[in-house]
Amino acid sequence: MRINIKHLESLIETVVLPFEKLIVDDPKLSSHIAPPEVAKFHNMAVAKLSVYIYTDIARAYAYIQEGAKAHKEKHIPLESLKEYYTLYFHLCKEWNAQHLDANPKFSENIATIEQFVYEAFAQENETKEEFFDYGAEIINADLAKMHYKDEEKITAAAFYEEGTMDELDIQDILECSNALHEATTDTFTKHDESYFTNVNAQLQSYATILEKNMEFRDIGYSLSKLSQLLMSHLDTLPSHEKKPSLVLVLNTIVEDLIAWTVAVLKEKTAIDIHYLDASLLSSILQFEMMLTPPKDEEDELEFF
Repeated sequence: MRINIKHLESLIETVVLPFEKLIVDDPKLSSHIAPPEVAKFHNMAVAKLSVYIYTDIARAYAYIQEGAKAHKEKHIPLESLKEYYTLYFHLCKEWNAQHLDANPKFSENIATIEQFVYEAFAQENETKEEFFDYGAEIINADLAKMHYKDEEKITAAAFYEEGTMDELDIQDILECSNALHEATTDTFTKHDESYFTNVNAQLQSYATILEKNMEFRDIGYSLSKLSQLLMSHLDTLPSHEKKPSLVLVLNTIVEDLIAWTVAVLKEKTAIDIHYLDASLLSSILQFEMMLTPPKDEEDELEFF
């Protein structure tokens, strides 16, 4: 199965990240998703579901079954679930309407998953149209918050003037950036366990600092996920069958992160401090799926 990287980044930028920001910030779900570890997991889970709906309906169906079971076990209010499932599917359909050439089966797959959610949560005698009330006032209000406008972009200079990030934190990140640069640009470096351990330590420092700042929470969560992946596979990465490709993706992530650090926190030239959010999560998702491929090779995703 194949997925275009540009389509993946677009899907994350216009569906996953706006949806996740609304979910995490909504007080109705604060008791369920406010803990950072839960929020980080949910962020990646929605990204995976979106990719699976795009590429493989069987995996998407299995994944949404797990999610529905977890939602029931956590006793999340039904009205909140209806609202957020409706929003998610609306965003998917909206994205699909703008990318009709991306995957002809995406629309069909969305409908299949939508039907499963309806059957899993609908009350007796409740119609599908009543469950997914796409024209509801609350849905339109939520969508108005989620659609990102150019005039809402925050420049690096404006962010710095706000003074919402501690200078010591900025200096710590700049030091991490220098260390990452040194670790990944040495052509004589052996990509052994110590290499991955060193890179992981710097990424975790980045994540810890960025998660404290609301504007950089998405990048922080993504880096934290990457750090968890590296930590969990330190013993297998040096001999992984896809090691060259994994190192290439990891180095690309590091290069993008360093460039973002320079543009946002050092030179303060970035027009939009969030320009890296979608592509970073996309790259980390690629890294995870290459690192932990499915048992059946036919189910493996190919990024192009």
